Amino acid sequence: MTIKIAHLADTHLGYRQYGLQEREDDFYDSFINIVDDIIERKVDYVIHSGDLFDQPKPPIKALLVAQACFNKLMDNNIEVYVIAGNHDILQRRNTSLPQELYENEYFHILSTKDNHFILKDDIYLTGIPYIQKTHEAKVKEMLDNLVLETKNHKHSILMLHGGVTKFFEFNCEFELDTIPEGFDYYAMGHIHQRITDNFKNGIIAYPGSTDIKDKGEILEYDNKGKGYTLLTIDENIETEYVDFELEREFIVKDIKYYELDEKIDELVEEIENILLKRTKKPVLLLNIKEGNFDRSDVSSRIYDKLGELSLTIRLTYEPTEMDITIPGNQKRLSPKVALSNRIKEELGEEFEVLGYDLYKQLSKQNIQEAQDISDTFYEEHYTVKKGEEK
Repeated sequence: MTIKIAHLADTHLGYRQYGLQEREDDFYDSFINIVDDIIERKVDYVIHSGDLFDQPKPPIKALLVAQACFNKLMDNNIEVYVIAGNHDILQRRNTSLPQELYENEYFHILSTKDNHFILKDDIYLTGIPYIQKTHEAKVKEMLDNLVLETKNHKHSILMLHGGVTKFFEFNCEFELDTIPEGFDYYAMGHIHQRITDNFKNGIIAYPGSTDIKDKGEILEYDNKGKGYTLLTIDENIETEYVDFELEREFIVKDIKYYELDEKIDELVEEIENILLKRTKKPVLLLNIKEGNFDRSDVSSRIYDKLGELSLTIRLTYEPTEMDITIPGNQKRLSPKVALSNRIKEELGEEFEVLGYDLYKQLSKQNIQEAQDISDTFYEEHYTVKKGEEK
């Protein structure tokens, strides 16, 4: 018998990035699209390895979206098994999880007390919720007890929420020795990167988050996508990533100040092309650098042309602080004026234009253009023309 299991995590329903309702809705859309795909693929089970919600007291809309999705899965006879992540748990005793609202014969929560189930084709599914690293000795004891049962079943899956030291250097919840050998598949959550690797004679997998929660995930999304991991189990376990193209684009640019107007016009064209194919306006993350500029002026120029085309614009600045003065004049000079004055003073007027033109091209890494400028200048000033004396 072939069994299909969808492994997902870190859906963070209810997360309102930048304080925008549109970004909160994006996380709902990502989850809904994944659930629809799971149904279409006729998956047998769904396992969710924590952080279903972004907070232990989610907004009403997050609860309703989750309920509608779980009802769709139930209507298609797809059972769901979840563990709580750190975002799901209110760190006080005797408090309930929001997931408890959905418990029924199709929706199951793995807790420290009720922590294993037997799925079709003799698959042993077990796991524990997120537990802080300060209790690692207790966690190790629990996992050592859970692994004993794996010998009695054809396949075994362990669900955990946290980082493992093999893959991450800092603030990991699990040391390598904490997690026992003996499971066929380690279904992880908490880390928003996608990882699948061999681990203790089994497979370990982080399916990653289902939408972009911070800037650091943009490059990860470009390289590896977002979605979930699909397990196909018969005699062996095979895994594959199921990818979803996010409807909302993130555009990240470093813009040199002296190129600002040119780059703004390029962005206008880029975004207009995006909006021919998509209904959602992009998020712009722009870093303005290399220049002594007025931030309010830069912001105004950007928003004038890009404000209506984007959902939000997040600006950062890396100005070049230049405090260049000339004797008797305490006025701060622009880079062009300061450079031109210095060249004229040291080399003469004929080199003033040459120096600034070379500076402009070389700062943009336009080596060939700089070489052409130099060659032209040399020919004009130093090459002996026919009929002239040296």
